[in-house]
Amino acid sequence: MPPTDLGRRPAGGMPRAAAVASLAAVLTYAVGSGIASALQPTGYAADQQSVTDLLADGVPFRWVAVGTFVLSGLMVVLAAIALPVARSRRGVLAVGGAAVTVLGLLPRDSMAVVEAPLLGCALVALLSLACWPVAGRRAREGDRIRAGVLLALVAGLGLAAVGDLGYGAYERVLAVALLGHVALAALHAWWVAGHRLGSRPVRMAVAAVVLGAAGMVGGIVTTVVMPAHVSMQYVDIRLALSPSPSDLGRVVVPTVLGDLEAGFAGIAPGVRAFPQVKADVVTSIGNGDASLETLRPSPAELDRAIRDAAVGLGIRVAVGALVVIALAVALRATSYSRRPRLGTALVAVTALVLALGTIAGTVAQTYRSGTPREFKASGLLGTIQQNSRVFDDVAVRSEQVAPYLRNVVALSEALRERYEPQPIGGESVLRLLLVSDIHAGNQYPLLQNLIETEQIDAVIDCGDLVNFGTVTEGEFAGVFEGIGSLGVPYVFVRGNHDATSAADDAVLRRLDRIPNVVLLQPDSTRYEEFTIAGVRIAGFNDPRWFGDDGHGSADKQAPARARWLASFAGREMPDVVVSHEPWAVQGITGAGVLLNGHMHTAFREGNRVQAGTFTGGGPFSHYITGEAGEELRGQPSAFDVLDFGSACRVTALTRYRFSGVVEGRPAFDDVVLVNGASIDPREADPARVCSADLSANISAVPAAG
Repeated sequence: MPPTDLGRRPAGGMPRAAAVASLAAVLTYAVGSGIASALQPTGYAADQQSVTDLLADGVPFRWVAVGTFVLSGLMVVLAAIALPVARSRRGVLAVGGAAVTVLGLLPRDSMAVVEAPLLGCALVALLSLACWPVAGRRAREGDRIRAGVLLALVAGLGLAAVGDLGYGAYERVLAVALLGHVALAALHAWWVAGHRLGSRPVRMAVAAVVLGAAGMVGGIVTTVVMPAHVSMQYVDIRLALSPSPSDLGRVVVPTVLGDLEAGFAGIAPGVRAFPQVKADVVTSIGNGDASLETLRPSPAELDRAIRDAAVGLGIRVAVGALVVIALAVALRATSYSRRPRLGTALVAVTALVLALGTIAGTVAQTYRSGTPREFKASGLLGTIQQNSRVFDDVAVRSEQVAPYLRNVVALSEALRERYEPQPIGGESVLRLLLVSDIHAGNQYPLLQNLIETEQIDAVIDCGDLVNFGTVTEGEFAGVFEGIGSLGVPYVFVRGNHDATSAADDAVLRRLDRIPNVVLLQPDSTRYEEFTIAGVRIAGFNDPRWFGDDGHGSADKQAPARARWLASFAGREMPDVVVSHEPWAVQGITGAGVLLNGHMHTAFREGNRVQAGTFTGGGPFSHYITGEAGEELRGQPSAFDVLDFGSACRVTALTRYRFSGVVEGRPAFDDVVLVNGASIDPREADPARVCSADLSANISAVPAAG
């Protein structure tokens, strides 16, 4: 029902300003929340988790979510001031906008805990935005109906919270509906005030664009409701376009061997394919009779499948867009009690052309390239036989898992042949295995197997070798012996669990006795720069220790970073800078790669590569979410392989993630291949040449101050 009685107020108001501000609020929230969600690493489920989770300390790109709430709320306040309705209604609406703004500014320690101030502020915002049409004593029937519908939607949020109804998706739709209602009221007030958006041709053009956008949404949703079907020799596939902004430029294909995901440079709607592998193929794979060669479709079959998919999706998009546009024309004709005129037909045809042309054009521009920017393969081998004896000998468990992981790596290498992005510096001359947060989980037999099969030249450990900061724990777990057995340099920086006090260096002194260990900060008086194959690696220890108060982690890293920078002043910035916590390396410029661990989740932000925990947190994985991003419970295990080319720049990053190793039920989660050009921001230096033939050496750098 149109808000016909919201456009009346004794005073004149500023309907144009109200319209602009309210539209800005809707767009800011919709776009901002979508971007903030898309920037999150694997593990954040936008359809299940609240947008307010993105306001927690330590969340990547938290400032995007904060800015979204603050700006959206301020725009609602401005709209309330300008809207030509009764003062009581403007007051309630302004309270709602202010609550949205405060919601973005309230401190939140973690995603896991929703504190009372945040919950109360959210409740005030929702109720104010729903009830403002009936504030005061002169609410009309239309006002009461709209407020009742909005309150029912708000109540539905509670049902979504206690049930499996996609809380995050419902919350986002509800917020857009509440803000959209404000925009609708403001636009109607502007229209009643005599504003007609320019001449009739201008209004027709705007109507065509808006109707075309609605047609695009209708076409995409139609493919979700009625997917296209493609049949191949070994698989039947259902295909649909994804309405999610986070899927733009992505093709996602869940297969029997795991999920395949290719990311392309473009803004086309994402494509989601749901294959059903035929029964005889499933049996062959289970018996070990099938291979990648026998399952790989021929080029002709692939071409036919792609053609059939394009035709099927195209037909559904066209039908969906046509239905939406036809319904809009029918509603307009019903409202005015007259048949559509020539102008209306022209707008409808133009909108249909815009909808279909935009989708077709973006799809062609995005997916025409044969090489995606990024490729993922997930769930590759499933779950092996369950073993619930969690605290059995971890080293023995690691040896049992080694052949399994070797097969996974081999399979990922086969997938590289078709999907890996082109490197930037020629063939690899140096392969670095990146691990972090071992936490006394002795999986060094597994690590040694990876070194051999992947031809690793050195290991970089970003810290937290033990749990409680003692040498005794490391000796008991066998991690020192395991490190010594690897046969390649083991580059290490101390984490916040590797000492019992600020002055404790016992773990570092024990590591210094192992011949292949390279300590980037052996003690408080000096740093070491490790050069291998011409690539320079340096870094510094975490100043924190096990048992400190855990507050202000980011602030505690600043002095350590400043001292390291002062010590390396006048020297060329290393190719790799390593520390334990993300706040330690953030903001360092000039390096090729910044490495950190601590967060137990693999993540990348520009040239900052965050290594996940190699052991899932170790056999005593008891950490809970705390202030400023403390370790998380239940994280999978992960490791990265970083390749450098002859130009001394990163050529590729390969990210592996798996789970259940300590428990004896390993399941491979995903493989991600990232082009080095998107990581290493530096220009090539013609004077520098890196080579596998260059010997390794260590340079001492005195600590400043």
